[in-house]
Amino acid sequence: MASFSLQGKTALVTGSSSGIGQAVAERFRSAGAQVINADRLEPETPDDHFVLTDVSSESDLRKAFAYAIDRFGRLDILVNNAGIQPLGIPFRELTSSILERTFAVNVNGVAYGLKLADEFLEEGGRVINTASFVGMLGVPSGTAYATSKAAVIHLTKCGAIELAPKAITVNAVAPGTIETPAVMDIPDNPEIPFVSERTPLGRLGQSTEVAAAFHFLASAEASYITGAVLPVDGGIAAGWERYDLTAPSEISPDGQWHDPQS
Repeated sequence: MASFSLQGKTALVTGSSSGIGQAVAERFRSAGAQVINADRLEPETPDDHFVLTDVSSESDLRKAFAYAIDRFGRLDILVNNAGIQPLGIPFRELTSSILERTFAVNVNGVAYGLKLADEFLEEGGRVINTASFVGMLGVPSGTAYATSKAAVIHLTKCGAIELAPKAITVNAVAPGTIETPAVMDIPDNPEIPFVSERTPLGRLGQSTEVAAAFHFLASAEASYITGAVLPVDGGIAAGWERYDLTAPSEISPDGQWHDPQS
């Protein structure tokens, strides 16, 4: 029987002071891993293994990797989770500042993580990137964020190829809209009812549900999975829950197709 144990493993999780990253860190710890939290924000509860890190800086991220090696002597798992979420910005309001910062954190941060994983991770290690369902679907007013997450998906595939000689797997989890502070702290956030109505499962997701996917991909049981993107989105990437249409006149009430008379 599969155990999905992470006993004896060391994991570095970026952006794990809150939200999905925090849930992933807690899940990994419960599975036996030592976890380093690399974030720009101090965690709400004291964390002996917190490293102040801006993932858009390669030197900052390198310090977090070095801390893991110095403290635990090894690094087995990297979760490239840190990100920013500038949604609600149409093309006409897009600025170089928004684009540059979004890509510096969401894309460069993942690229630097993969570069350092190739250098520091143990043979047979795991890299898991946080993508998004909007990295797979076109959405209005989401250009900076959605395209950055599409880039994360492609970085995942490139990383899977380049790190394969060390038996390091590289995968991504693509969450839907999850009940995190980034979503729930926005007053009267219109995304919440919109997504809830259109998601096949009819609700937002929980961070713990997303963390379960990270746990599986980090485990030995996922050793033959690489370059994959695992949606954890209630089915929204599969299609809308409702799409109101009218059947063509050629179809009769009993479901038979009748060609129009010539």
